Amino acid sequence: MDEPITRIVVLGAGSAGLMTALALHRAFPTIKLTVVHCPDEPIIGVGESTTVAFPQFVHQSLGILPAEFFPTVRPSWKLGIRFIWGDPTVPYFDYPFDSAMSNKPPASAKMPAYFCLESGRSESRCASLMDQQLSPCFVAQDGQIVVNDAFGYHVENEPLVNLLWNKINATPIEVVEGRVVDAPRQGNGAIIALRLNDDRHVAGDLFVDASGFRSRLLREELQVPFVSYASSLYCDTAVIGSWRREAPILPYTTAETMSAGWCWQIEFPDHVTRGYVFSSAFITREAAEQEFRARNPAFESDVRFVPFDSGRSSEFWTQNVVAIGNAAGFTEPLEATALHLVIEQIRLLCRVVSEGNLRTLPGLRAAANHRFRLLWDEVRDFLSIHFRFNRHLDTPFWQHCQRSVDLGGAAGLVELFQEAGPSTLCTTSLPSGHVFGYDGFMSLLVGQRVPTRFRNDLSAHDRERWDQYRQALREQTRHALPMRVAIDQLCGPGRRPG
Repeated sequence: MDEPITRIVVLGAGSAGLMTALALHRAFPTIKLTVVHCPDEPIIGVGESTTVAFPQFVHQSLGILPAEFFPTVRPSWKLGIRFIWGDPTVPYFDYPFDSAMSNKPPASAKMPAYFCLESGRSESRCASLMDQQLSPCFVAQDGQIVVNDAFGYHVENEPLVNLLWNKINATPIEVVEGRVVDAPRQGNGAIIALRLNDDRHVAGDLFVDASGFRSRLLREELQVPFVSYASSLYCDTAVIGSWRREAPILPYTTAETMSAGWCWQIEFPDHVTRGYVFSSAFITREAAEQEFRARNPAFESDVRFVPFDSGRSSEFWTQNVVAIGNAAGFTEPLEATALHLVIEQIRLLCRVVSEGNLRTLPGLRAAANHRFRLLWDEVRDFLSIHFRFNRHLDTPFWQHCQRSVDLGGAAGLVELFQEAGPSTLCTTSLPSGHVFGYDGFMSLLVGQRVPTRFRNDLSAHDRERWDQYRQALREQTRHALPMRVAIDQLCGPGRRPG
């Protein structure tokens, strides 16, 4: 684009579209922004489990402070993921969000991953809080609540979108309601405007496609190819339900092995959401629902099915269209990367516009597309390890996964781990700035007890230091607030979420 961008149109008003619009407004206040959405099109809302990138983005990049976010959205904290997974002789393992595998104990020659290799357990502040079912919140001497640890959120989609709408309505961003029926294009293929069902035209220089799975502009209009992840990720359907909370709020997401896939559990203050993600090649919908209900007898609602295809577009930016969120691709939520990838793509978009001086230079677009492909393929490769080495159930689905899942770009790392254990050199095969990095891969490989020929040779001194380190973690976290107490305080005096 030779001329500076003066008008950006965002198609879609789910969390991806509204987060993009707010981020663009804060980064480029002189650009005219328009959000186009059809109120008749429902927003998919199953509850979101996020990574640590989400709180940082919402509170810092979007400027929505916790004091406003908590009473409105009513989230709970997520300190990591508890996997009922891996070695069938072990009930579970944890993947905490802090540096459980790399935060070396004082005076120790070894990384924590070497000690965890023996026990199969992660040890960190977040892991300690997860074990005790405590929040990351502490009461300071002045009576204020202080949050000290790495965390994500469990958030309901509807109140999150409502808050984002409130922020949109407090800005000069234009909102246009209507259904897109056509997108007139220039001779070079670039879109000129969106034509709506009442024949109005919404013109722009740059168009953000946040239209969800339909990918109205990127794939429907511009015919950008879809790259399937079916050789690594076999699941293609989710069945979802929920029930009112009676048990304590857990500070983590649970991922549980099922006969033909896996089941998530997301913790909200007043209810619990469960979803069984399965492969229709190995189980029917009827059988999946029966297994799902048998595992979760507390269901109070009808279940619903959501089919999906795992994969990404060959590029997320073509011509003058940028796809964000499900319009660009989708992977099953085993590592809760949906909003993480939305945030990464928003940042790429802002970098291209900013560093091109409000022009979308071809070289910058190409670099952004390259980074987009790396990000999505990194997630695919990381998820593939979950499936390749899970031995928790011995069923046809999991037998097939163990034989056939393609590890992609993670194969070299896994091979080195199987020879040399949790060496920091395992990650030399990964690109710089990998989504998961050393801690993520080691949490997964060590936690699943992936076989390795490496044998530990820990000294008595190292073991003593490790025991002291574990005791110190327990002492540091034992005064943390229980989840319910912390949530009630941050949502307002006397106000219980729900």
